[in-house]
Amino acid sequence: MVTQILERKQRGTGMSKSGNSKFVGFIVTTAAIFLVGLILSLMGLDAASGSLGFIAFVLAFMPILLVMIGMLGFDLPGMKVAPAAFVLAILLSFTYFMNKNLGFGGEASAVWAQTYSGIKSAIFIVGLIFFSFLILDMMQNSGAMDIVKNAIATISPDRRVQLIIIGLFVPIFMEGAAGAGTPAAIAGPFLVGLGFDPILAVVVALMSDGVCTSFGGSGLTTMGGGADLVTAGVSTVDLNFAAAGGFHMIGILIMPFLILILAYGKDAFKGKGIVAYALYSGVCGGALMFIFSNFIGGFVTDMGTGVLGIVLAVLGTKLIKIETPKEMYYKLEIEDSKPKYSVPQALSPYIFILVIFPIVLTGSKYISVTNPDGSVVTLWSWISGKITYNGWIDCLLFIVSILSVFTLKYSFKTYWWSFKRSLRKVIAVFIIMASLYSVANIMKITYDDAAGLSMIKLLAYDISNVAGVLYPAAAVLIGAIGAFITGTNLGANQLFATMHIAAAENLGINQIMTFASNNAGGSLGNMICPNNVTAACATVGLMGQENKVMKRVIFMFVITCILYMVLSMLYVYVIFPGVTAGSTHLF
Repeated sequence: MVTQILERKQRGTGMSKSGNSKFVGFIVTTAAIFLVGLILSLMGLDAASGSLGFIAFVLAFMPILLVMIGMLGFDLPGMKVAPAAFVLAILLSFTYFMNKNLGFGGEASAVWAQTYSGIKSAIFIVGLIFFSFLILDMMQNSGAMDIVKNAIATISPDRRVQLIIIGLFVPIFMEGAAGAGTPAAIAGPFLVGLGFDPILAVVVALMSDGVCTSFGGSGLTTMGGGADLVTAGVSTVDLNFAAAGGFHMIGILIMPFLILILAYGKDAFKGKGIVAYALYSGVCGGALMFIFSNFIGGFVTDMGTGVLGIVLAVLGTKLIKIETPKEMYYKLEIEDSKPKYSVPQALSPYIFILVIFPIVLTGSKYISVTNPDGSVVTLWSWISGKITYNGWIDCLLFIVSILSVFTLKYSFKTYWWSFKRSLRKVIAVFIIMASLYSVANIMKITYDDAAGLSMIKLLAYDISNVAGVLYPAAAVLIGAIGAFITGTNLGANQLFATMHIAAAENLGINQIMTFASNNAGGSLGNMICPNNVTAACATVGLMGQENKVMKRVIFMFVITCILYMVLSMLYVYVIFPGVTAGSTHLF
Protein backbone atom coordinates (compact mmCIF):
# COMPACT_ATOMS: atom_id res chain seq x y z
CA MET A 1 0.00 0.00 0.00
CA VAL A 2 2.81 2.42 0.93
CA THR A 3 4.53 1.64 -2.37
CA GLN A 4 1.33 2.41 -4.31
CA ILE A 5 0.87 5.72 -2.50
CA LEU A 6 4.48 6.71 -3.26
CA GLU A 7 4.01 5.75 -6.93
CA ARG A 8 0.86 7.87 -7.16
CA LYS A 9 2.66 10.80 -5.56
CA GLN A 10 5.55 10.46 -8.00
CA ARG A 11 3.17 10.33 -10.97
CA GLY A 12 1.33 13.37 -9.62
CA THR A 13 4.60 15.23 -9.13
CA GLY A 14 5.70 14.30 -12.66
CA MET A 15 2.43 15.55 -14.14
CA SER A 16 2.69 18.73 -12.08
CA LYS A 17 6.25 19.38 -13.31
CA SER A 18 5.17 18.70 -16.89
CA GLY A 19 2.24 21.10 -16.53
CA ASN A 20 4.46 23.78 -15.01
CA SER A 21 7.04 23.47 -17.78
CA LYS A 22 4.32 23.77 -20.42
CA PHE A 23 2.95 26.88 -18.74
CA VAL A 24 6.42 28.43 -18.51
CA GLY A 25 6.94 27.68 -22.19
CA PHE A 26 3.60 29.29 -23.00
CA ILE A 27 4.46 32.44 -21.02
CA VAL A 28 7.84 32.68 -22.76
CA THR A 29 6.06 32.40 -26.13
CA THR A 30 3.64 35.16 -25.13
CA ALA A 31 6.49 37.40 -23.98
CA ALA A 32 8.43 36.80 -27.22
CA ILE A 33 5.42 37.86 -29.31
CA PHE A 34 5.09 41.06 -27.29
CA LEU A 35 8.81 41.80 -27.56
CA VAL A 36 8.58 41.69 -31.37
CA GLY A 37 5.83 44.30 -31.28
CA LEU A 38 7.70 46.41 -28.71
CA ILE A 39 10.99 46.37 -30.63
CA LEU A 40 9.28 47.35 -33.89
CA SER A 41 7.47 50.14 -32.09
CA LEU A 42 10.70 51.46 -30.54
CA MET A 43 12.23 51.42 -34.02
CA GLY A 44 9.47 53.76 -35.18
CA LEU A 45 7.64 51.05 -37.10
CA ASP A 46 3.98 50.39 -36.43
CA ALA A 47 0.89 48.95 -38.11
CA ALA A 48 -0.35 52.35 -39.30
CA SER A 49 2.82 52.91 -41.35
CA GLY A 50 1.94 49.92 -43.55
CA SER A 51 5.64 49.18 -44.20
CA LEU A 52 5.62 45.69 -42.68
CA GLY A 53 2.46 44.18 -44.12
CA PHE A 54 3.07 40.52 -43.36
CA ILE A 55 4.43 41.20 -39.87
CA ALA A 56 1.42 43.39 -39.14
CA PHE A 57 -0.89 40.55 -40.21
CA VAL A 58 0.93 38.02 -38.02
CA LEU A 59 0.93 40.27 -34.96
CA ALA A 60 -2.77 41.12 -35.45
CA PHE A 61 -3.51 37.41 -35.57
CA MET A 62 -1.48 36.60 -32.46
CA PRO A 63 -4.08 37.28 -29.71
CA ILE A 64 -6.33 34.76 -31.48
CA LEU A 65 -3.57 32.34 -32.36
CA LEU A 66 -2.22 32.44 -28.81
CA VAL A 67 -5.46 30.89 -27.56
CA MET A 68 -5.08 28.04 -30.04
CA ILE A 69 -1.36 27.67 -29.28
CA GLY A 70 -2.05 27.46 -25.55
CA MET A 71 -4.92 24.98 -25.78
CA LEU A 72 -3.68 22.78 -28.61
CA GLY A 73 0.10 23.27 -28.58
CA PHE A 74 0.83 23.50 -24.86
CA ASP A 75 -2.23 21.50 -23.76
CA LEU A 76 -3.24 24.16 -21.23
CA PRO A 77 -6.72 24.95 -19.85
CA GLY A 78 -8.59 28.13 -20.72
CA MET A 79 -8.03 29.51 -17.21
CA LYS A 80 -4.31 29.90 -18.02
CA VAL A 81 -4.60 30.73 -21.72
CA ALA A 82 -7.35 33.37 -21.81
CA PRO A 83 -5.81 35.89 -19.35
CA ALA A 84 -2.48 35.66 -21.23
CA ALA A 85 -4.21 36.43 -24.53
CA PHE A 86 -5.94 39.38 -22.86
CA VAL A 87 -2.62 40.77 -21.57
CA LEU A 88 -1.01 40.31 -24.99
CA ALA A 89 -3.85 42.18 -26.71
CA ILE A 90 -3.42 45.09 -24.30
CA LEU A 91 0.38 45.20 -24.74
CA LEU A 92 0.13 45.13 -28.53
CA SER A 93 -2.49 47.88 -28.48
CA PHE A 94 -0.05 50.13 -26.59
CA THR A 95 2.89 49.36 -28.89
CA TYR A 96 2.65 48.17 -32.48
CA PHE A 97 -1.11 48.80 -32.86
CA MET A 98 -1.33 52.04 -30.88
CA ASN A 99 -3.43 54.86 -32.32
CA LYS A 100 -1.07 57.85 -32.23
CA ASN A 101 -3.96 60.27 -32.69
CA LEU A 102 -5.37 59.14 -29.36
CA GLY A 103 -2.12 59.31 -27.41
CA PHE A 104 -1.38 57.13 -24.42
CA GLY A 105 -4.28 58.48 -22.36
CA GLY A 106 -6.80 58.10 -25.18
CA GLU A 107 -5.59 54.59 -25.95
CA ALA A 108 -5.88 53.67 -22.27
CA SER A 109 -9.45 54.98 -22.21
CA ALA A 110 -10.32 52.97 -25.33
CA VAL A 111 -8.79 49.80 -23.90
CA TRP A 112 -10.59 50.23 -20.58
CA ALA A 113 -13.91 50.89 -22.33
CA GLN A 114 -13.55 47.72 -24.38
CA THR A 115 -12.43 45.72 -21.34
CA TYR A 116 -15.39 46.98 -19.31
CA SER A 117 -17.71 46.02 -22.14
CA GLY A 118 -16.12 42.56 -22.19
CA ILE A 119 -16.65 42.16 -18.45
CA LYS A 120 -20.34 43.09 -18.79
CA SER A 121 -20.78 40.61 -21.65
CA ALA A 122 -19.09 37.91 -19.57
CA ILE A 123 -21.44 38.48 -16.64
CA PHE A 124 -24.52 37.76 -18.74
CA ILE A 125 -22.95 34.75 -20.49
CA VAL A 126 -21.86 33.32 -17.14
CA GLY A 127 -25.46 33.81 -16.00
CA LEU A 128 -26.57 31.59 -18.86
CA ILE A 129 -24.03 28.92 -17.84
CA PHE A 130 -25.04 29.18 -14.20
CA PHE A 131 -28.77 28.69 -14.77
CA SER A 132 -28.20 25.90 -17.29
CA PHE A 133 -26.07 24.08 -14.74
CA LEU A 134 -28.64 24.77 -11.99
CA ILE A 135 -31.43 23.19 -14.05
CA LEU A 136 -29.29 20.12 -14.75
CA ASP A 137 -28.38 19.84 -11.05
CA MET A 138 -32.08 19.96 -10.11
CA MET A 139 -32.99 17.24 -12.62
CA GLN A 140 -30.18 14.95 -11.54
CA ASN A 141 -30.74 15.35 -7.80
CA SER A 142 -34.51 14.99 -8.04
CA GLY A 143 -34.26 11.79 -10.10
CA ALA A 144 -36.04 13.38 -13.06
CA MET A 145 -33.14 12.71 -15.41
CA ASP A 146 -33.33 8.95 -14.75
CA ILE A 147 -36.95 8.98 -15.88
CA VAL A 148 -36.01 11.01 -18.97
CA LYS A 149 -33.30 8.47 -19.85
CA ASN A 150 -35.78 5.62 -19.65
CA ALA A 151 -38.32 7.56 -21.71
CA ILE A 152 -35.80 8.19 -24.49
CA ALA A 153 -34.72 4.53 -24.31
CA THR A 154 -38.31 3.53 -25.10
CA ILE A 155 -38.04 5.53 -28.35
CA SER A 156 -34.87 3.65 -29.24
CA PRO A 157 -32.35 1.84 -27.04
CA ASP A 158 -29.67 2.56 -29.66
CA ARG A 159 -27.24 5.18 -28.31
CA ARG A 160 -26.49 6.35 -31.85
CA VAL A 161 -30.14 7.17 -32.49
CA GLN A 162 -30.39 9.01 -29.16
CA LEU A 163 -27.30 11.03 -30.05
CA ILE A 164 -28.80 12.14 -33.37
CA ILE A 165 -32.21 13.06 -31.94
CA ILE A 166 -30.94 14.98 -28.91
CA GLY A 167 -27.48 15.99 -30.13
CA LEU A 168 -28.54 17.34 -33.54
CA PHE A 169 -32.10 18.65 -33.41
CA VAL A 170 -32.31 20.01 -29.85
CA PRO A 171 -29.37 22.44 -30.41
CA ILE A 172 -30.94 23.60 -33.70
CA PHE A 173 -34.22 24.38 -31.94
CA MET A 174 -32.51 26.13 -29.04
CA GLU A 175 -30.43 28.27 -31.41
CA GLY A 176 -33.60 29.56 -33.03
CA ALA A 177 -35.49 29.99 -29.79
CA ALA A 178 -32.76 31.81 -27.89
CA GLY A 179 -29.28 31.67 -29.40
CA ALA A 180 -26.71 33.36 -27.16
CA GLY A 181 -24.93 30.10 -26.29
CA THR A 182 -28.03 28.21 -25.12
CA PRO A 183 -27.76 25.28 -27.60
CA ALA A 184 -24.56 23.85 -26.11
CA ALA A 185 -25.55 24.94 -22.61
CA ILE A 186 -28.84 23.03 -22.80
CA ALA A 187 -28.09 20.11 -25.13
CA GLY A 188 -24.68 19.34 -23.59
CA PRO A 189 -25.97 18.77 -20.04
CA PHE A 190 -28.99 16.92 -21.45
CA LEU A 191 -26.70 14.42 -23.20
CA VAL A 192 -24.56 14.06 -20.08
CA GLY A 193 -27.71 13.37 -18.10
CA LEU A 194 -28.51 10.61 -20.57
CA GLY A 195 -25.17 8.99 -19.78
CA PHE A 196 -22.99 10.22 -22.63
CA ASP A 197 -19.36 11.16 -22.05
CA PRO A 198 -19.18 14.89 -21.17
CA ILE A 199 -16.52 15.68 -23.78
CA LEU A 200 -18.52 13.91 -26.48
CA ALA A 201 -21.70 15.70 -25.36
CA VAL A 202 -20.07 19.13 -25.61
CA VAL A 203 -18.42 18.47 -28.98
CA VAL A 204 -21.66 17.15 -30.52
CA ALA A 205 -23.63 20.16 -29.26
CA LEU A 206 -21.01 22.55 -30.66
CA MET A 207 -20.97 20.75 -34.02
CA SER A 208 -24.75 20.90 -34.38
CA ASP A 209 -24.84 24.55 -33.37
CA GLY A 210 -22.27 25.28 -36.09
CA VAL A 211 -24.71 24.47 -38.90
CA CYS A 212 -27.63 26.61 -37.77
CA THR A 213 -26.36 29.79 -36.06
CA SER A 214 -27.18 31.98 -39.07
CA PHE A 215 -30.83 31.76 -37.93
CA GLY A 216 -30.07 32.24 -34.24
CA GLY A 217 -32.31 34.27 -31.97
CA SER A 218 -35.34 34.10 -34.29
CA GLY A 219 -33.24 35.12 -37.29
CA LEU A 220 -31.50 38.06 -35.62
CA THR A 221 -28.03 36.87 -36.75
CA THR A 222 -28.81 37.23 -40.45
CA MET A 223 -31.43 39.97 -40.19
CA GLY A 224 -29.17 42.27 -38.15
CA GLY A 225 -25.88 41.10 -39.64
CA GLY A 226 -27.07 41.56 -43.23
CA ALA A 227 -28.72 44.94 -42.67
CA ASP A 228 -26.00 46.73 -44.66
CA LEU A 229 -26.89 44.74 -47.78
CA VAL A 230 -30.58 45.54 -47.41
CA THR A 231 -29.90 49.24 -46.78
CA ALA A 232 -27.66 49.39 -49.86
CA GLY A 233 -30.35 47.74 -52.00
CA VAL A 234 -28.03 44.83 -52.76
CA SER A 235 -30.25 42.18 -51.18
CA THR A 236 -33.42 41.60 -49.17
CA VAL A 237 -33.93 40.03 -45.76
CA ASP A 238 -35.61 36.99 -47.34
CA LEU A 239 -32.78 36.46 -49.84
CA ASN A 240 -30.18 36.68 -47.07
CA PHE A 241 -32.08 33.99 -45.17
CA ALA A 242 -32.44 31.79 -48.25
CA ALA A 243 -28.75 32.11 -49.16
CA ALA A 244 -27.67 31.05 -45.66
CA GLY A 245 -30.08 28.12 -45.83
CA GLY A 246 -28.39 26.98 -49.01
CA PHE A 247 -25.23 26.30 -47.01
CA HIS A 248 -26.70 24.92 -43.82
CA MET A 249 -29.06 22.46 -45.49
CA ILE A 250 -25.94 20.64 -46.74
CA GLY A 251 -24.26 20.98 -43.35
CA ILE A 252 -27.22 19.33 -41.61
CA LEU A 253 -27.33 16.63 -44.30
CA ILE A 254 -23.85 15.36 -43.37
CA MET A 255 -23.98 16.13 -39.65
CA PRO A 256 -25.53 12.81 -38.48
CA PHE A 257 -22.64 10.95 -40.13
CA LEU A 258 -20.01 13.27 -38.61
CA ILE A 259 -21.59 12.92 -35.16
CA LEU A 260 -21.58 9.13 -35.32
CA ILE A 261 -18.02 8.96 -36.65
CA LEU A 262 -16.88 11.29 -33.87
CA ALA A 263 -18.62 9.20 -31.22
CA TYR A 264 -17.88 5.66 -32.38
CA GLY A 265 -15.22 5.82 -35.08
CA LYS A 266 -15.08 2.84 -37.44
CA ASP A 267 -17.76 1.04 -35.39
CA ALA A 268 -20.30 3.83 -35.91
CA PHE A 269 -22.20 2.02 -38.66
CA LYS A 270 -22.17 -1.56 -37.33
CA GLY A 271 -25.47 -3.35 -37.84
CA LYS A 272 -28.11 -2.93 -40.51
CA GLY A 273 -30.23 0.18 -40.70
CA ILE A 274 -28.06 2.79 -39.00
CA VAL A 275 -26.67 4.19 -42.27
CA ALA A 276 -30.20 4.48 -43.63
CA TYR A 277 -31.34 6.17 -40.41
CA ALA A 278 -28.46 8.66 -40.43
CA LEU A 279 -29.20 9.49 -44.07
CA TYR A 280 -32.92 9.78 -43.33
CA SER A 281 -32.26 12.17 -40.42
CA GLY A 282 -29.84 14.27 -42.47
CA VAL A 283 -32.20 14.48 -45.45
CA CYS A 284 -35.15 15.41 -43.22
CA GLY A 285 -33.13 18.08 -41.40
CA GLY A 286 -31.65 19.49 -44.61
CA ALA A 287 -35.04 19.53 -46.36
CA LEU A 288 -36.65 21.33 -43.42
CA MET A 289 -33.83 23.91 -43.40
CA PHE A 290 -34.31 24.42 -47.14
CA ILE A 291 -38.11 24.80 -46.94
CA PHE A 292 -38.17 27.11 -43.93
CA SER A 293 -35.31 29.38 -45.05
CA ASN A 294 -36.58 29.76 -48.63
CA PHE A 295 -40.35 29.70 -48.42
CA ILE A 296 -41.54 30.29 -44.83
CA GLY A 297 -39.10 32.67 -43.17
CA GLY A 298 -35.75 32.83 -41.43
CA PHE A 299 -37.40 33.92 -38.19
CA VAL A 300 -38.69 30.38 -37.59
CA THR A 301 -36.16 28.35 -39.60
CA ASP A 302 -34.21 26.91 -36.67
CA MET A 303 -37.23 26.43 -34.41
CA GLY A 304 -39.21 24.74 -37.18
CA THR A 305 -36.29 22.58 -38.28
CA GLY A 306 -35.54 21.59 -34.68
CA VAL A 307 -39.07 20.66 -33.60
CA LEU A 308 -40.14 18.93 -36.82
CA GLY A 309 -36.70 17.33 -37.04
CA ILE A 310 -37.23 15.71 -33.62
CA VAL A 311 -40.69 14.48 -34.67
CA LEU A 312 -39.44 13.04 -37.96
CA ALA A 313 -36.37 11.51 -36.32
CA VAL A 314 -38.60 9.73 -33.78
CA LEU A 315 -40.89 8.60 -36.60
CA GLY A 316 -37.82 7.28 -38.42
CA THR A 317 -37.18 4.80 -35.60
CA LYS A 318 -40.53 3.20 -36.46
CA LEU A 319 -39.95 3.23 -40.22
CA ILE A 320 -36.35 1.94 -40.25
CA LYS A 321 -35.36 -1.24 -38.45
CA ILE A 322 -31.97 -0.75 -36.81
CA GLU A 323 -29.76 -3.52 -35.52
CA THR A 324 -28.08 -2.36 -32.31
CA PRO A 325 -24.70 -3.84 -31.25
CA LYS A 326 -24.40 -4.70 -27.55
CA GLU A 327 -21.91 -1.92 -26.86
CA MET A 328 -24.36 0.69 -28.20
CA TYR A 329 -27.44 -0.66 -26.45
CA TYR A 330 -28.92 1.29 -23.55
CA LYS A 331 -30.49 -1.06 -21.04
CA LEU A 332 -33.81 0.23 -19.80
CA GLU A 333 -33.91 0.51 -16.01
CA ILE A 334 -37.16 -1.03 -14.80
CA GLU A 335 -38.64 0.65 -11.75
CA ASP A 336 -39.89 -1.70 -9.00
CA SER A 337 -42.23 0.97 -7.71
CA LYS A 338 -44.31 3.69 -9.30
CA PRO A 339 -42.04 6.40 -10.81
CA LYS A 340 -41.75 9.62 -8.86
CA TYR A 341 -42.70 11.69 -11.91
CA SER A 342 -44.56 11.26 -15.15
CA VAL A 343 -42.43 11.73 -18.27
CA PRO A 344 -43.82 15.25 -19.02
CA GLN A 345 -43.25 16.19 -15.38
CA ALA A 346 -39.66 14.93 -15.46
CA LEU A 347 -39.08 16.83 -18.71
CA SER A 348 -40.82 19.96 -17.42
CA PRO A 349 -37.69 22.20 -17.21
CA TYR A 350 -36.95 21.58 -20.89
CA ILE A 351 -40.61 21.82 -21.83
CA PHE A 352 -40.72 25.23 -20.15
CA ILE A 353 -37.70 26.29 -22.22
CA LEU A 354 -39.23 25.00 -25.47
CA VAL A 355 -42.47 26.88 -24.80
CA ILE A 356 -41.45 30.07 -22.96
CA PHE A 357 -38.46 31.08 -25.06
CA PRO A 358 -40.07 31.24 -28.52
CA ILE A 359 -43.33 32.73 -27.19
CA VAL A 360 -41.68 35.46 -25.12
CA LEU A 361 -38.76 36.33 -27.39
CA THR A 362 -40.76 36.30 -30.62
CA GLY A 363 -43.99 37.71 -29.19
CA SER A 364 -42.24 40.65 -27.57
CA LYS A 365 -41.19 41.90 -31.01
CA TYR A 366 -44.84 42.76 -31.67
CA ILE A 367 -45.57 44.55 -28.37
CA SER A 368 -44.95 48.31 -28.31
CA VAL A 369 -43.47 50.25 -25.38
CA THR A 370 -43.38 54.04 -25.06
CA ASN A 371 -40.16 55.56 -23.72
CA PRO A 372 -40.18 58.61 -21.40
CA ASP A 373 -39.14 60.77 -24.37
CA GLY A 374 -42.23 59.66 -26.29
CA SER A 375 -40.47 57.35 -28.73
CA VAL A 376 -42.09 53.99 -29.36
CA VAL A 377 -40.05 50.77 -29.50
CA THR A 378 -40.82 47.09 -29.26
CA LEU A 379 -40.73 45.37 -25.89
CA TRP A 380 -37.92 43.21 -27.31
CA SER A 381 -35.78 46.29 -28.02
CA TRP A 382 -36.67 47.95 -24.73
CA ILE A 383 -35.63 45.00 -22.55
CA SER A 384 -32.53 44.27 -24.66
CA GLY A 385 -31.50 47.90 -24.21
CA LYS A 386 -31.84 47.64 -20.44
CA ILE A 387 -30.15 44.32 -19.67
CA THR A 388 -28.85 43.15 -23.09
CA TYR A 389 -30.21 40.18 -25.00
CA ASN A 390 -28.10 37.70 -23.02
CA GLY A 391 -29.35 39.19 -19.78
CA TRP A 392 -32.89 38.60 -20.95
CA ILE A 393 -32.08 34.94 -21.59
CA ASP A 394 -30.73 34.73 -18.02
CA CYS A 395 -34.01 36.09 -16.66
CA LEU A 396 -36.04 33.54 -18.61
CA LEU A 397 -33.83 30.68 -17.41
CA PHE A 398 -34.25 31.89 -13.83
CA ILE A 399 -38.03 31.80 -14.29
CA VAL A 400 -37.73 28.27 -15.70
CA SER A 401 -35.71 27.17 -12.65
CA ILE A 402 -38.37 28.56 -10.27
CA LEU A 403 -41.23 26.92 -12.18
CA SER A 404 -39.27 23.66 -12.08
CA VAL A 405 -39.19 23.81 -8.28
CA PHE A 406 -42.94 23.24 -8.32
CA THR A 407 -43.17 20.66 -11.13
CA LEU A 408 -40.26 18.61 -9.72
CA LYS A 409 -41.51 19.03 -6.14
CA TYR A 410 -38.11 20.43 -5.28
CA SER A 411 -38.07 22.27 -1.93
CA PHE A 412 -36.66 25.79 -1.91
CA LYS A 413 -34.11 24.66 0.69
CA THR A 414 -32.81 22.04 -1.73
CA TYR A 415 -33.02 24.60 -4.53
CA TRP A 416 -30.71 26.87 -2.52
CA TRP A 417 -28.17 24.03 -2.16
CA SER A 418 -28.24 23.49 -5.94
CA PHE A 419 -27.95 27.25 -6.39
CA LYS A 420 -24.78 27.43 -4.27
CA ARG A 421 -23.22 24.38 -5.93
CA SER A 422 -23.78 25.92 -9.34
CA LEU A 423 -22.48 29.32 -8.27
CA ARG A 424 -19.15 27.91 -7.10
CA LYS A 425 -18.59 26.33 -10.49
CA VAL A 426 -18.85 29.56 -12.52
CA ILE A 427 -16.25 31.76 -10.81
CA ALA A 428 -13.39 30.46 -12.97
CA VAL A 429 -15.67 30.62 -16.02
CA PHE A 430 -16.17 34.33 -15.49
CA ILE A 431 -12.40 35.00 -15.55
CA ILE A 432 -12.03 33.11 -18.83
CA MET A 433 -15.07 34.67 -20.49
CA ALA A 434 -14.20 38.21 -19.40
CA SER A 435 -10.68 37.77 -20.78
CA LEU A 436 -11.86 36.40 -24.14
CA TYR A 437 -14.57 38.99 -24.65
CA SER A 438 -12.11 41.74 -23.79
CA VAL A 439 -9.59 40.37 -26.32
CA ALA A 440 -12.30 40.49 -29.01
CA ASN A 441 -13.23 44.06 -28.11
CA ILE A 442 -9.64 45.34 -27.95
CA MET A 443 -9.00 43.94 -31.43
CA LYS A 444 -11.76 46.25 -32.71
CA ILE A 445 -9.96 49.44 -31.58
CA THR A 446 -8.98 51.52 -34.61
CA TYR A 447 -5.22 52.11 -34.89
CA ASP A 448 -5.36 53.92 -38.27
CA ASP A 449 -8.13 56.52 -38.41
CA ALA A 450 -7.52 57.40 -42.05
CA ALA A 451 -7.91 53.82 -43.30
CA GLY A 452 -10.37 52.81 -40.57
CA LEU A 453 -8.21 49.81 -39.70
CA SER A 454 -8.27 47.73 -36.54
CA MET A 455 -6.58 44.40 -35.88
CA ILE A 456 -9.68 42.44 -36.90
CA LYS A 457 -10.25 44.46 -40.08
CA LEU A 458 -6.59 44.17 -41.04
CA LEU A 459 -6.91 40.38 -40.92
CA ALA A 460 -10.00 40.41 -43.13
CA TYR A 461 -8.57 42.82 -45.70
CA ASP A 462 -5.27 40.95 -46.00
CA ILE A 463 -7.03 37.62 -46.51
CA SER A 464 -9.33 39.13 -49.14
CA ASN A 465 -6.46 40.80 -51.01
CA VAL A 466 -4.52 37.55 -51.27
CA ALA A 467 -7.55 35.44 -52.18
CA GLY A 468 -8.43 36.97 -55.57
CA VAL A 469 -10.68 34.59 -57.52
CA LEU A 470 -10.90 32.39 -54.43
CA TYR A 471 -12.47 35.24 -52.48
CA PRO A 472 -15.84 33.46 -51.95
CA ALA A 473 -14.01 30.60 -50.21
CA ALA A 474 -11.96 33.14 -48.25
CA ALA A 475 -15.20 34.81 -47.13
CA VAL A 476 -16.14 31.56 -45.35
CA LEU A 477 -12.83 31.63 -43.51
CA ILE A 478 -13.17 35.35 -42.70
CA GLY A 479 -16.61 34.72 -41.22
CA ALA A 480 -15.24 31.86 -39.10
CA ILE A 481 -12.39 34.04 -37.83
CA GLY A 482 -14.85 36.83 -37.05
CA ALA A 483 -17.02 34.49 -34.97
CA PHE A 484 -13.93 33.03 -33.30
CA ILE A 485 -12.89 36.51 -32.19
CA THR A 486 -16.22 38.15 -31.36
CA GLY A 487 -17.91 35.02 -30.01
CA THR A 488 -20.96 35.41 -32.26
CA ASN A 489 -22.01 34.85 -35.86
CA LEU A 490 -23.86 38.18 -35.63
CA GLY A 491 -20.62 39.93 -34.69
CA ALA A 492 -18.82 38.41 -37.69
CA ASN A 493 -21.60 39.56 -40.03
CA GLN A 494 -21.68 43.08 -38.63
CA LEU A 495 -17.90 43.42 -38.84
CA PHE A 496 -17.48 42.32 -42.44
CA ALA A 497 -20.73 42.83 -44.36
CA THR A 498 -19.67 46.19 -45.82
CA MET A 499 -16.25 44.86 -46.75
CA HIS A 500 -17.79 41.92 -48.62
CA ILE A 501 -20.11 44.22 -50.56
CA ALA A 502 -17.16 46.29 -51.76
CA ALA A 503 -14.91 43.31 -52.45
CA ALA A 504 -17.58 41.45 -54.44
CA GLU A 505 -18.36 44.56 -56.47
CA ASN A 506 -14.66 45.07 -57.20
CA LEU A 507 -14.24 41.43 -58.30
CA GLY A 508 -17.49 41.41 -60.29
CA ILE A 509 -18.99 38.49 -58.35
CA ASN A 510 -22.36 38.03 -56.68
CA GLN A 511 -22.63 40.14 -53.54
CA ILE A 512 -25.54 38.24 -51.99
CA MET A 513 -23.80 34.87 -52.10
CA THR A 514 -20.47 36.38 -51.03
CA PHE A 515 -22.06 37.72 -47.87
CA ALA A 516 -23.83 34.38 -47.38
CA SER A 517 -20.40 32.73 -47.45
CA ASN A 518 -19.30 34.95 -44.55
CA ASN A 519 -22.60 34.26 -42.77
CA ALA A 520 -22.21 30.50 -43.14
CA GLY A 521 -18.54 30.63 -42.09
CA GLY A 522 -19.46 32.68 -39.04
CA SER A 523 -21.87 29.95 -38.04
CA LEU A 524 -19.13 27.33 -38.31
CA GLY A 525 -16.83 29.53 -36.23
CA ASN A 526 -19.13 28.94 -33.26
CA MET A 527 -17.82 25.36 -33.10
CA ILE A 528 -14.32 26.46 -32.12
CA CYS A 529 -14.99 29.87 -30.58
CA PRO A 530 -13.21 29.81 -27.17
CA ASN A 531 -16.16 31.59 -25.56
CA ASN A 532 -18.58 28.87 -26.66
CA VAL A 533 -16.17 26.04 -25.84
CA THR A 534 -15.60 27.43 -22.35
CA ALA A 535 -19.30 28.00 -21.73
CA ALA A 536 -20.26 24.53 -22.91
CA CYS A 537 -17.51 22.88 -20.84
CA ALA A 538 -18.61 24.73 -17.74
CA THR A 539 -22.18 23.42 -17.95
CA VAL A 540 -21.04 19.78 -17.85
CA GLY A 541 -18.26 20.13 -15.27
CA LEU A 542 -15.31 20.16 -17.68
CA MET A 543 -13.63 23.35 -16.49
CA GLY A 544 -9.92 23.11 -17.22
CA GLN A 545 -10.45 20.58 -20.01
CA GLU A 546 -11.33 23.00 -22.81
CA ASN A 547 -8.19 21.89 -24.67
CA LYS A 548 -9.54 18.33 -24.93
CA VAL A 549 -12.80 19.58 -26.40
CA MET A 550 -10.99 21.91 -28.79
CA LYS A 551 -8.80 19.09 -30.09
CA ARG A 552 -11.83 16.97 -30.94
CA VAL A 553 -14.07 19.66 -32.39
CA ILE A 554 -11.46 21.40 -34.54
CA PHE A 555 -11.16 18.41 -36.90
CA MET A 556 -14.92 18.49 -37.54
CA PHE A 557 -14.71 22.24 -38.04
CA VAL A 558 -12.05 21.79 -40.72
CA ILE A 559 -14.18 19.22 -42.57
CA THR A 560 -17.31 21.38 -42.61
CA CYS A 561 -15.32 24.54 -43.38
CA ILE A 562 -13.78 22.94 -46.47
CA LEU A 563 -17.25 21.75 -47.54
CA TYR A 564 -18.66 25.27 -47.15
CA MET A 565 -15.72 26.74 -49.10
CA VAL A 566 -16.47 24.40 -52.01
CA LEU A 567 -20.17 25.28 -51.82
CA SER A 568 -19.27 28.97 -51.79
CA MET A 569 -17.30 28.70 -55.01
CA LEU A 570 -20.12 26.75 -56.67
CA TYR A 571 -22.87 29.11 -55.49
CA VAL A 572 -21.03 32.32 -56.46
CA TYR A 573 -19.62 31.24 -59.84
CA VAL A 574 -21.86 28.41 -61.09
CA ILE A 575 -25.28 28.03 -59.47
CA PHE A 576 -26.35 31.52 -58.33
CA PRO A 577 -24.13 34.05 -60.13
CA GLY A 578 -27.12 36.12 -61.28
CA VAL A 579 -29.34 36.31 -58.18
CA THR A 580 -30.25 39.93 -57.39
CA ALA A 581 -32.34 41.92 -54.94
CA GLY A 582 -35.21 41.65 -57.43
CA SER A 583 -35.30 37.86 -57.13
CA THR A 584 -38.29 36.42 -55.28
CA HIS A 585 -36.55 33.26 -54.12
CA LEU A 586 -33.05 31.90 -54.29
CA PHE A 587 -34.10 28.48 -55.55
